[in-house]
Amino acid sequence: MTNISILGCGWLGQPLAVSLLAQGFDVAGTCRSEQKQNALRNLGINAHQFELGKQIPANIWHKTTLILNLPPGRYREHSEFFTREILGLIDFGIENGCENLLFISTTSVYGDRRGRVTEQSPVNPITPSAKAHIRIEQEILKQGGTVLRLAGLIGPQRHPVKHLAGRDQLSGGANPVNLIHQQDVINAVLRIIRKEYWGKVCHLAATEHPSRADFYIWAAEKAGLPAPQFLPDTDSDGKIIDASATLQALGLELTYPSPFSMPVS
Repeated sequence: MTNISILGCGWLGQPLAVSLLAQGFDVAGTCRSEQKQNALRNLGINAHQFELGKQIPANIWHKTTLILNLPPGRYREHSEFFTREILGLIDFGIENGCENLLFISTTSVYGDRRGRVTEQSPVNPITPSAKAHIRIEQEILKQGGTVLRLAGLIGPQRHPVKHLAGRDQLSGGANPVNLIHQQDVINAVLRIIRKEYWGKVCHLAATEHPSRADFYIWAAEKAGLPAPQFLPDTDSDGKIIDASATLQALGLELTYPSPFSMPVS
């Protein structure tokens, strides 16, 4: 049986760990607080407290597969620290018997690139966070691991319309939306592990890309929130994340292929 460690059992990592347990995997994971650790252990996850820069809990490392799911949000102003610590975790995992690496990355590595973007499109990182992700991706691929670049995450208690509701004078209303639901990410990770799809760059995004204005006005109405107001905009030359090659390779059919099919919660 494959043993799996998930570094970062938060909004995405916890339900992923639960799904892996249900599939019969032995799962260990990390979190930052004792309260969260106890909650994870009650779910059957071998949980340990851990933060970047702190001592590594050695008893989670003897695992076949290591999933790096530590978003840089709280380290946004310290991208060099984030990069250095993640690279150190990769080295430590390899030294302690890890055979497979999976890095949860982001499509922000493409920066302001326009048009259809595939797994083979050149990256164009602009922000320090995106540049950090590229450096980590390079090491993951060097070690034969897989990189999973996610479009904007959406799911239970996480919907971007909440940040746009009631705002006005918003630009980019004609630009396409690139979103992926939490459940589809979990399904993709399960497929990567089951199919041993290692050494690859993967994309994950819904296959439909409505305009920002159409989607967020609709979502606000569904949620009972004041609709955002967008400036007149006919330029739709935005970025479209094309995940069709990854979906075909994994034999994966999305549960939520359209942002309009994603529950508003």
